[in-house]
Amino acid sequence: MQDYSASPFHRFQGKSILVLFAVFVAYTLWYTGPGYFGQMRTMQGYSSLQEMGFYTGRTAVETLATLDSAGRKTKLLALIFDLPYMILQALVFEAFIAFGLRHIRPKNPKWNLLFILPILFLLADFFEDSLIALTLTTGSMILGSIAGLFTALKFAVFLPTIIVATVAGIWGLIAWRRTVKSS
Repeated sequence: MQDYSASPFHRFQGKSILVLFAVFVAYTLWYTGPGYFGQMRTMQGYSSLQEMGFYTGRTAVETLATLDSAGRKTKLLALIFDLPYMILQALVFEAFIAFGLRHIRPKNPKWNLLFILPILFLLADFFEDSLIALTLTTGSMILGSIAGLFTALKFAVFLPTIIVATVAGIWGLIAWRRTVKSS
């Protein structure tokens, strides 16, 4: 049997996975509700760049230019408070993948490569937010274009990440229940 205690991907085990998930859900409800991202959604005439699949530098600059000074401040705060959100989201994905792998016990260690997906998602989201903040402060279409590429990359990585994490979590839960029933 493989020892998972030294692996950073397997730190969340047992009830700590549920606590992590509860913290993620609570933060999500705040951030997208009364929090800064939710506030951005209620701004008249503003469309969120982070929710577009792809956009050009011109679109980024024009969209961000619709914000008044209070809107710009809220946008920057939304980007700052997106950092804990993206970290929590990546940790939840990692925890579900780890849970699944611990209980499925695949023979081939290459299955551990699945942990790359949440890391790629986290990096793409981080660079997207950073570049949007830079575009907001500089008005650069070049930075806006690069932000658009990272937004597209974020979505391209998000879909397989959420599918893998969900399937691994469910598959792991089924395997865990079978071992509990048989013992």
